[in-house]
Amino acid sequence: MSRARRGLGVLLLAATMGLGFAAVSGSAHAQSKPGTLGFGADNLPRPAKDAQMVLESDQLVYDYDKSAVSAVGKVKIYYDGYTLEADRVTYDQKNKKMRAEGRVKIVDRTGAVITADTIDITDDFATGFVNALRLDTPTQTHFAAEKALRDQGKTTTFYRGVYTACEPCREKPEKAPIWQVKAARIIVDHNEHIVYFKQASLEFLGMPIAYFPAFSAPDPTIKRKSGFLFPSAGYKKTLGAFIQTPYFWALAPNYDLTLAPAVYTNQGFLMDVEWRHRLEYGQYSLRMAGINQLNPDDFYDEGTRNSGVKDWRGGVKTEGEFYLNRYWTVGWDATLLSDRTFSRDYNLLSNNTDINVSNVHLTGISQRNYFDARALYFQVLTNDEDIKYDQGRQAIVHPVIDHSYLFDDSILGGQLSIKSNLTSLSRDETDIVNNKGDGITVAEGVTNGVLDNNAHILGLSGNYNRVSSQATWERSMIGPMGMVFKPFGYLRGDGYYLNQDQIIAGLNDDGTYFRGMPAMGLEWRWPIMAAGLSSSFLFEPVAQMIVRPNEPMAGELPNEDAQSLVFDDSSLFDWDKFSGYDRIEGGTRANIGFRYLASVGQLATIQGVVGQSYQVAGENSFAVTDLTSTGAVSGLEDTVSDFVAGMTLDTGYGYFLTARGRFDHDNLDVNRAELTATGKFGDVTASASYLFLREQPAIGNDSRTDTISGKASWQMTETWRVFGSVAWDIEGDQLASSGIGIAYDDECTTFSIAYSEIRQDYTDLQTSKQLMVRLELRTLGGTKLKSDVGSLTSNSSY
Repeated sequence: MSRARRGLGVLLLAATMGLGFAAVSGSAHAQSKPGTLGFGADNLPRPAKDAQMVLESDQLVYDYDKSAVSAVGKVKIYYDGYTLEADRVTYDQKNKKMRAEGRVKIVDRTGAVITADTIDITDDFATGFVNALRLDTPTQTHFAAEKALRDQGKTTTFYRGVYTACEPCREKPEKAPIWQVKAARIIVDHNEHIVYFKQASLEFLGMPIAYFPAFSAPDPTIKRKSGFLFPSAGYKKTLGAFIQTPYFWALAPNYDLTLAPAVYTNQGFLMDVEWRHRLEYGQYSLRMAGINQLNPDDFYDEGTRNSGVKDWRGGVKTEGEFYLNRYWTVGWDATLLSDRTFSRDYNLLSNNTDINVSNVHLTGISQRNYFDARALYFQVLTNDEDIKYDQGRQAIVHPVIDHSYLFDDSILGGQLSIKSNLTSLSRDETDIVNNKGDGITVAEGVTNGVLDNNAHILGLSGNYNRVSSQATWERSMIGPMGMVFKPFGYLRGDGYYLNQDQIIAGLNDDGTYFRGMPAMGLEWRWPIMAAGLSSSFLFEPVAQMIVRPNEPMAGELPNEDAQSLVFDDSSLFDWDKFSGYDRIEGGTRANIGFRYLASVGQLATIQGVVGQSYQVAGENSFAVTDLTSTGAVSGLEDTVSDFVAGMTLDTGYGYFLTARGRFDHDNLDVNRAELTATGKFGDVTASASYLFLREQPAIGNDSRTDTISGKASWQMTETWRVFGSVAWDIEGDQLASSGIGIAYDDECTTFSIAYSEIRQDYTDLQTSKQLMVRLELRTLGGTKLKSDVGSLTSNSSY
């Protein structure tokens, strides 16, 4: 047919379909609101009043007796966002219905694609009956059925239907997907946005594995919908068999409630409730769980604290974050448990196994300045009977405030900044340990007010308050031959108010104390560069000299925040190498070393640092013993420090190596060494790390640390991978931990099963062997199982 005759066909068909459309100059006007065969119809705009219909076909056939007109051959109809293609389209003028036959394809306004052998629909697409149908939605979900019926845009029913969120195999489209749900009826409620499955079975790779008389799931286009989530069930020795069926209640677009009651045959009924609320300038959540245990004595284990041996157990967890303006936020993250092991026994509220940190904070961040104030509460979760884990030994921080301010204008050609800190905390009990790190009583570690040589006090009972502020000035200048000179100076002031219960010889008693620390110094660098043969090298010798008086009251004040001291290449050129404010480095010190950087063509980039530190004059702060023995074995306690070195190798091809070490200044013996390597070799990704730490009798470590660990993942196919990990204690000549697993990942399914084991010598947990299984089916939800070997506990999520 010529182009002219095709245009005439459009006009004739539009005219003969006059009961459904009014033909005007080759266009048609909608008389009713079109429906949709896809999802999300209520989110679509109403059709325009001047919506036009355009039809193309090879020929038109009119049946006067039946009042029907047919478009035959390569039929295409375009109407208000819909496209219909078929071999033949017949319009029944009496009943106002159209029937499309032969390779029918409809694309609706949501982007959903419907294919069928035949389809009966009204002229506004709202009601239809489809045979041998397949529906592919824009959310990559797929329906198929022998026949389907759509009722006035309210529901679509698929008879003997199949549903899946998996894409068909490209090589074998007829092959069964990874998973699919077959049902006698699949009913899509377009108003409630729920999909109902009647007499349904779940199939994996074409094999049925579960049968459900009925269940429902939200419409794939809906992210939040009230309804029951996937239940979980399992068994654990202390809990018995259990089942938990959560219900999600979407009360409004910005707040919801989840009720997750659980029944344990050995312990009774547990209630778990979570409230979530999103506001205009923030959000918060509150979750509560509790149980009155039927058999609390089943948690009794000789030699442990047995925190679970009580009738009522439970906990509360709440989180929140609110945005006061573009710079300031206020929030909290708090968890309070009835006992140490509730969250671990019932797998609720917290994933931590050693300690929970709750906080309330106010934070302000701009481009140059920073402020953070927070109160902290530490709740011990370990069931270890060692008294060092007593709750009363944990500090309550009320609060700690950090402030950093950088001045906009230069001072004497340099940059001026101020950094401040306020810390206030209290303890009910003195935290004291012996040389081996085991908790002891004050009576065991203090004799006549004198701290024994084998004891260390990590924190005193009572109140501790300190405010610190440091003003720093620095300027960089370029000298002759490209040398860089950076003069600097700082003035530090600290004020203490102590009201502590324990009196220890050599430690300042209760009262108010002040100390100051002025310092000035100069840093010299000379970057020397060379290039050639597509490679470049940078060699930069560095020298620092810092002049200051001795540390005031060294070792005579409590040390709460400067107990950790690791001297390595990253801290070689720090002006003050203590990790916190309670200790302050004094005396005149020189730091000398060099940095290097090499780019070897396209092969690799190598960078590193080597150097040493020297106490030139004054008292060496690292040689002064405080209550925590900080600095005693740091490598800085002598006038001449240990050598430190670090190196990083990056090939740019997925191979990365980092090595750092500390070597004795007398004989270059290795005192500390760390090595980390990662790489990708074809389909295998692997990493390994090594740690060596020489024995340290000065702080009670009579044996060295010598461990190696590694993990790897092998992508066997595009979707299957195997992974594992291992840690070996070389010094103890035994396996510390291990794990192995297998996982499957594609666009619609995530599945993994993993086993891990931590030997008893390397954990305080009662159980060291765990099995975890995780399954996620896109759009339907998922479940995960985490259990001690020999028992089964599970936990599901939608």
